[in-house]
Amino acid sequence: MKNRPPFEVALTFDDVLLVPQKSSILPRKVDIRTRLTKDIAMNIPLLSAAMDTVTESRMAIALAREGGMGVIHKNLTVADQAKIVDRVKRSESGMIMDPITMDKDKTIREAKAAMSHYHVSGLPVLDGDKLVGILTNRDIRFETNLDLKVYERMTKENLVTVPVGTTLEKAKDILQEHRIEKLLVVDDNGKLAGLITVKDIQKKEDFPNACIDKNGRLRVGAAVGVGVDSLERAEALADADVDIVVIDTAHGHSVGVLAKVSSIKKKLGDRIGLIVGNVATADAVDALIDAGVDCVKVGIGSGASCTTRVIAGVGVPQLTAVMNCVDAAAKNDIPVIFCVLTDNTMQQAIDRSGGKHGNKGTEAAIAAIKMAQLRKDARF
Repeated sequence: MKNRPPFEVALTFDDVLLVPQKSSILPRKVDIRTRLTKDIAMNIPLLSAAMDTVTESRMAIALAREGGMGVIHKNLTVADQAKIVDRVKRSESGMIMDPITMDKDKTIREAKAAMSHYHVSGLPVLDGDKLVGILTNRDIRFETNLDLKVYERMTKENLVTVPVGTTLEKAKDILQEHRIEKLLVVDDNGKLAGLITVKDIQKKEDFPNACIDKNGRLRVGAAVGVGVDSLERAEALADADVDIVVIDTAHGHSVGVLAKVSSIKKKLGDRIGLIVGNVATADAVDALIDAGVDCVKVGIGSGASCTTRVIAGVGVPQLTAVMNCVDAAAKNDIPVIFCVLTDNTMQQAIDRSGGKHGNKGTEAAIAAIKMAQLRKDARF
């Protein structure tokens, strides 16, 4: 055969086994901490998929508390996705850097609405940019006149405050001494600089391995596509303090994806980290790194329900793909991740793999035929 391609042996995980050897390592000595990017460390190497509907705030919070990270899906409006990211970032913190506040001249009705919307039990009260009090559920629990001004019911005498730089251990002692649940942090000019709560301190004790940023907030990622709204979406996510943005496509080594990566990095720079995939070759890794990614996602059709290799005849067996991509990324100290898909039940695995039809390609073809028939019957 002329022009025969140079076939190489390539392996997937099912093709190999680990050979056991003498070991002195005990399970309690195992360290599974890892890097997601040069700047982001994780205490467990688990990141939720960027697939539609997989992860919203509850899943992201649960994963981050255990040391991993959730990726908020993009099957949402830009505003709703950014709002979910903000909800995760505000869910717990060493010190809340930008707490929800209330102007002293707002009404009790407005204060209650804010407390309900943000799921908080108290609001620092400001006069302009100066702290003048705090309004808690205890101040307004039985208040019937909701048109009263906040300053008429807020606690303003003997406010307990601490200076910037107060440690959580010191804050814990002060909270206990004064039998309060919220501690106001102020700067030298009397301006509000943050808020420390009993709940946040308790959560840090309950989840010591949480994946947190430099301000003690849970880390969270979010997915964007390569469509017309991707730059707008990425910017909104950066404004919500997202930690990582994920571009997850079937073929990450394409001109469109590379151009989108370059445009996002040019616009946002180091404000966000960027994970991009899926790829399966060293050349693809080099191209993505040149475009500015912070982490590369490897794997094309490597799972039971992700059947690109089977349907399209495209890809590289996963173990070989990972090894080749890691070698390329290591030259630039760029981390590599890859997908392991899990199912809760056997039926879910069958459904994700194409159900009774056997694969997603057949399932998609049948769906297309049915839709064509519906269109014909409807006489559009």
